[in-house]
Amino acid sequence: MTGSAELQRFLAHAVELEEEAMTRYQELAEALRAHNNLMVAEFFESMAEEAAKHLAEVREAATDDALPRLAPWEFDWPAEAPESASYEAVHYRMDLRQALELALANERSAGAFYAEFAAATDDEATARLAASYADEEAEHARRLQERLNELPPTSPSQFEDDDPAHSPE
Repeated sequence: MTGSAELQRFLAHAVELEEEAMTRYQELAEALRAHNNLMVAEFFESMAEEAAKHLAEVREAATDDALPRLAPWEFDWPAEAPESASYEAVHYRMDLRQALELALANERSAGAFYAEFAAATDDEATARLAASYADEEAEHARRLQERLNELPPTSPSQFEDDDPAHSPE
């Protein structure tokens, strides 16, 4: 897809956003697997695969374009890409409900980023593509919400330590 400088800038953002999401979910899956939280690890692996598929779509859309190389501070987001899960939001004992809630927030954040990009541009091709990516993220969010609705609430004792530290008195 050969396009304007605005389209190239958008695609550079989309590539970074999806690469960051894929990498972060892979990292989280490895960490949770190391803590033997296999259900959540498998969920994060599936989210990494989903991000990889979207990344492939974005790269395919960008095949004819030489995307601009943006420095980290040149991206249109505050600190991290919108779909990157915060390390602080993850606990080695989190349950599937908490993982789904985290992923749902990420999908909504990515969708909002794409929708805002679509609304802010005067370039029709960029607006169309950004809006289609926003719709795709909204569909991901809808599917996550459906799964979330099927799960029981998180136990209040979820993070209690089974083997608290003992100190001599």
